[in-house]
Amino acid sequence: MTSDKRMLIHLKDNHINDRSQIEKILLPEDARILRYLSSHSLSEMKNDKGCDILVVPHSFRETKDEIGDSYVLSYAEDKEGSPESITTGNLVGFIGYNGKDIRIHSRFSIGENDEIKDYFLYYMLGKVFSVNFFDLSTSSSRDDAIFDLLLFFFPRLLKDALSQGMYKKYVYHEYNDANIHGVVDVNRHIRLNIPANGKIAYRTREFSYNNSVTQLIRHTIEFIRRKQFGKAVLHNDPDTEGCVQQIIQATPTFQPQQRQAIINENLRPVVHPYYTKYAALQNLCLRILRYEKLSYGNDSNNKIHGLLIDAAWLWEEYIGQVLSENTDIKHYTRKNSHYHLFKDKDGAFQKIIPDYYDGDKIVADAKYIPLNRSRDLDAERAAPIYYKTIMYMYRFDMKKGYLFHPIRQNESEGKKVLSETFEIDGRSDCSLTKIGLVIDEESKNYSEFREEMKRRETAFQQEIYKYAYARLE
Repeated sequence: MTSDKRMLIHLKDNHINDRSQIEKILLPEDARILRYLSSHSLSEMKNDKGCDILVVPHSFRETKDEIGDSYVLSYAEDKEGSPESITTGNLVGFIGYNGKDIRIHSRFSIGENDEIKDYFLYYMLGKVFSVNFFDLSTSSSRDDAIFDLLLFFFPRLLKDALSQGMYKKYVYHEYNDANIHGVVDVNRHIRLNIPANGKIAYRTREFSYNNSVTQLIRHTIEFIRRKQFGKAVLHNDPDTEGCVQQIIQATPTFQPQQRQAIINENLRPVVHPYYTKYAALQNLCLRILRYEKLSYGNDSNNKIHGLLIDAAWLWEEYIGQVLSENTDIKHYTRKNSHYHLFKDKDGAFQKIIPDYYDGDKIVADAKYIPLNRSRDLDAERAAPIYYKTIMYMYRFDMKKGYLFHPIRQNESEGKKVLSETFEIDGRSDCSLTKIGLVIDEESKNYSEFREEMKRRETAFQQEIYKYAYARLE
C-alpha cells in the first residue's frame, strides 16, 4: 500500500490502516477529503449538487440490500488532530476531490506500489457481466483503469434496455421537397427556395427510433470500439453483437462530430412508463463518453467524483454464477424471491430473500467480509452474519445452513477451498458451515489467474456437494 503523493492514495477493502501505515500514504492536506468521506454517507454525497458519484449496482437498479447509509471509509484522528486510522468496508473503486484521488482495491489484488493489479475484481465483473477477457494488464497507475471498469456494465445494460424494445420517441425532422406533410418553415423556405424552384421547406414531428437516446448509445458504441477492450465488450456474445447492430441500424444519421450536442440532449434522465431500463443505460453511456472527468489528477474538477462498486453485491452475484454452472442451487434476488416469513388469515407477508436455496438440501448466504477471521462476534455484527442464516434455516425447516466467503491465499493452509462446521449450541442436530473459496494471489498474469480460478471454482462446487448433497444420499 503506497501512494503517488501528488494525487493518488491506495487502500484495500475491509482493512484498518493504523498510524504507521497512514504516515506513508498521506500528506497533511489529505485530511480534508478523508474527513468529508467519513462524515457523509453515500446518500448525502449523491444528494449534494457538487458530487458526481456512480455507485454500482445501486445507481443502475434496485437491490435487496440498501447501501445509501453506508460510508466510503472511516477516518479517525487523535486529540491533537493527527491521523490515527483509516478503515475501509466493502466498497471498491475510486473517489476523489480537487485532484486528490483515493483508489480502494480489492484486498485480493496482486502486486504492490503502483503496480497493483485487481485481477479478482476484474474476474468477478467479467463473470457477472459476461465479458470474457483472455488477457488483462491493468494497474492503478493507468488513467484508463476506471474507464475499463465502466465497460463491464455496458453489454448487460444494453441487452436489458433492448429487451423492452428499441427506444422510440417523437423527434423533429426538417425537409425541403415538394411532398409537404408538416409545418412550413417560412424563414428557411425563403432562404432555400427563392426564387421559386418547386420545393417547400417544412418540418414535421415524427415517432422515430432515430432519436437522442439511441444516438447516445451509438456514440458510446463507436467510442468503445476505439478502446483496448472494445472488441471483448462489443463482440463478447451473439446477443450483444445483435443489440449493437440494432442500434447501428436505428441511427443512420450518426455523425461523430455531434457527440457533445447529443450528450447535452441527454442530461435529463429518461422517464418513460414502458422504457424503464433505458435510464440506467443512458446514465452509463454519459459516464463512458465523459469518463475523462473521472480520470485521476483532474485538477479542474473541484467536486467529489468517482466510481464505487459494492463488492458484497458483486461477490453474491459471482457466487450465484459459479453455482449455476454445475449445481441446482438457485440464486434469489428481490425480483425472483416469492418467500415470506409470516402468514395470517389475510395471506403471507414479510418477504424474505435467501441468497441461495435449493429445496430441502441447502440454504446459504454470501459474505464478502473476511469471515475466516471472525468467530465470536458482537450482537450487532452477528445479526446479519449468523442470525439471518439461522432464521432461514428455521423458516425452511433445514438442519444445516451455509456461509460462502472468500479467503486470502496466505490464510488457506495450502488448499483451494477451506471449510469448517459449527454445531448450534443446544441443538446437536443443527449446524452452520462456512465454505471459503481461496482466491489466487500468486499468478503472474491474468490468463494464468483466470485458469487457476476455474479450478478453484470446481473445487468449491465439489465441497458444497460433499456437505449438502452427498450426505443426504
